[in-house]
Amino acid sequence: MAAESEVIRFAGDVSIDKIEIISATGYGQQVSNQVIAIEIYEDMFSPFISGVIAFKDSLDLANLFPLVGEEYVNIRIRTPSFTGKDKTIDEQFMIYKMTNREMAGDRSVIYELHFMSREAIVDLNKKVSVAYQGKCSDIAKSIMTDVKNGLESKKNINIEETPNGVKFISNWWPPVQSLNYTAGTSANTNGNSSYIFFENRKGLNFVSLESLYQKEQVQDFVYDNYMRDFTQDGRTYRNVEKEYKRVIEISIPKVYDYVERARSGMFGSRMINYDLTTKKYIVKNFDMLEDFPKEKHLNEFSPVSNKAVRRVSALTFSYPKYHGNFNNFGDVTNSKTIQKRLSLLQQAEATKVEIVVPGRTDYTVGQKVYLRLNKFNPIEGAESDGDTIDNMFSGFYIISAINHFIDREKHQCHIEIIKDTFIVDLNKGGR
Repeated sequence: MAAESEVIRFAGDVSIDKIEIISATGYGQQVSNQVIAIEIYEDMFSPFISGVIAFKDSLDLANLFPLVGEEYVNIRIRTPSFTGKDKTIDEQFMIYKMTNREMAGDRSVIYELHFMSREAIVDLNKKVSVAYQGKCSDIAKSIMTDVKNGLESKKNINIEETPNGVKFISNWWPPVQSLNYTAGTSANTNGNSSYIFFENRKGLNFVSLESLYQKEQVQDFVYDNYMRDFTQDGRTYRNVEKEYKRVIEISIPKVYDYVERARSGMFGSRMINYDLTTKKYIVKNFDMLEDFPKEKHLNEFSPVSNKAVRRVSALTFSYPKYHGNFNNFGDVTNSKTIQKRLSLLQQAEATKVEIVVPGRTDYTVGQKVYLRLNKFNPIEGAESDGDTIDNMFSGFYIISAINHFIDREKHQCHIEIIKDTFIVDLNKGGR
């Protein structure tokens, strides 16, 4: 399955350097030749990496170890000619399940082994009661690395610092629940409260969506069925760099859902904030369009027009202030940020597109990309890209989920991308 040279032969070329199963006793067995296909999943809104390997086993591995859910798998996969640590998927995962076992003749058997990050197993087996106090970013780091009460992770950690602090007690929560609670109370220096926790190939991340929006883009994707360059005599030749940009398949499962946006608080919300210390309440209204200019976004324009029917009372909820208070610490709830957070998380997925592209091992969730789609019926006599480009679905996106699919022939990436904004002003109408 490995490429014969370090030169990329075609877009989606892949080199599988190692697939090694390690038993609970430390015995290792190289099984690359037994692999039919590999899938590695990442999701920005799910905490950990997982995956599955399909085997055609002629070594009788199930009895050799035996395979009982206590094994690890070492995976090392590269895109040929790519260099640097980030260009190689080189990780150890824990195998937790076997499925779809079938006989394939007299001397082999087919089955699937499912795996996940070690941190996921740690989280599954820990329920802790700990009093956390301090800056949210410091608490997040502690939970990720702490051996006794955290995820025990030794992976790279990417944490966006938070100026605000919090104090809370994890009520026999698993570590990830404490991390998600901390994310819900976090705000960066700009007051943006869209923090999330997730794992990608580069490690564990505790960052705001706003910080992801401001990153440099890693790729331009173009929906074009045939991308080749031409020589001076008219002959065509493959351009691998351009082929990597080509979208093989595209689907848009949901274009928009007004009802969901209104009910979720994306457009706005009303919070009845009862102060347990003063026995008084105040009403806080949040309007997305009023807040929009204050935030940083992927593209320039709002996903809704100024004429959109929106009422802050569409989502009305009661939220106590000073609930779970501690002496001399102030309000530990996220009453200041919860409305904005609800809206920002919904805005992030205002447009969601699923694409299939030639696989590269450096693609991972949280990266910024640009997608270009052409109009189905380009304007006749168009003189510029602005006349032919689909303004609704083109623009900057964030990779929110990815499935690296690798078989004996190729590497493809099934990618979900999301964006919060448009490249066209909806208030100016269209053609």
